[in-house]
Amino acid sequence: MGRDDSDPVMTAARFGVALTTEPGALRERLDELCAALTPALGLRVEPVGVWHYHRLLEALEAGDVDFAWLPPLLALRAMARARVIPLAMPVRSGESSYDTVLFSAPGSPIRAPADLVGVRAAWVDRQSAAGYQIIRASLRAAGLDLDRAFVAEQFLGVHDAVVNAVLAGEADVGATFAYADPATGVVRRAGWGDAKVQVVTRAGPIPSDVIAASVRVPATLMRRLQRCLVSPPSPELRRAAGALFTAEAFAISDTEHLAPLARLFEKDGRSVPPGPPPAPR
Repeated sequence: MGRDDSDPVMTAARFGVALTTEPGALRERLDELCAALTPALGLRVEPVGVWHYHRLLEALEAGDVDFAWLPPLLALRAMARARVIPLAMPVRSGESSYDTVLFSAPGSPIRAPADLVGVRAAWVDRQSAAGYQIIRASLRAAGLDLDRAFVAEQFLGVHDAVVNAVLAGEADVGATFAYADPATGVVRRAGWGDAKVQVVTRAGPIPSDVIAASVRVPATLMRRLQRCLVSPPSPELRRAAGALFTAEAFAISDTEHLAPLARLFEKDGRSVPPGPPPAPR
């Protein structure tokens, strides 16, 4: 894990987060996490906020960021390029993975994948695991012709907007996340909240996002951060980590955590989807 411990001791580490939603609030929570991590790790932890996920990967690869919060697809892509090592994953609703669900409005004639012919779809964005990528990979793997299935597609940026579009009749189906009981399959929490919807199909499990380290980071420091997240040494650190990652706890992550995603794309006959194009500089 990480570079050889004979390397020079680090006196500071940088923790990177993509400020893609509510940037002001996210930056404040990142600052609080770094302040709580500094005494726990025994070195200064500096916050690094970037505006695009591809910038986060660039920063990791350039050595400008030592630790980063990565969504599952981005983590899988970085691991395939041997750039990062996963350390911990957030636990939400008692689970460290979730499903993606394609749903329609109550009373809709679209109730099963066979009904997906010439429908209008609402997605989160092209890089969203639960809101676009995984459900499409699952449908393709099942033999569905996506060009025939979806006659119109819109990208709305957030899960709430996708749900609202479907319930308002502006789209026939949409994709969002769902946490289901492992034993019964009953959905306990989903992107549609308390609204009534029809589940057309689901796919998963999708691994949670991960907190990862650059391969340049010494193994001893990786292990210290991992322990700090999984077993926080102070109430301040527990609160700060829970607030930033909207998590009730953390579990140890490894390469197998992301294996279900890799297998799904292999079954689909595709490699891990490419990242977004570079943003204007």
